[in-house]
Amino acid sequence: GELLMHNGFISIEFSANLAVIKTRPGYASSLAYDIDSKEFDEILGTIAGDDTIFVLLRTEIQAKEFAGSFAKLMETGGF
Repeated sequence: GELLMHNGFISIEFSANLAVIKTRPGYASSLAYDIDSKEFDEILGTIAGDDTIFVLLRTEIQAKEFAGSFAKLMETGGF
């Protein structure tokens, strides 16, 4: 889908091997579904609330790799 190009996405921040994605209210679960459906090897899992998604990465190094992949997908609308 085009979800990452959608105005629901607000920000992404990293802490060690955890990413926290902020969305507008109501958008987190559908964005988490899109992330899960991409089957990133570096992601162990996602937990979505109403406007926040926790993404657990396997390692801090993979978190950095995911940050790059995620940014590219946002730029190209690859979701």
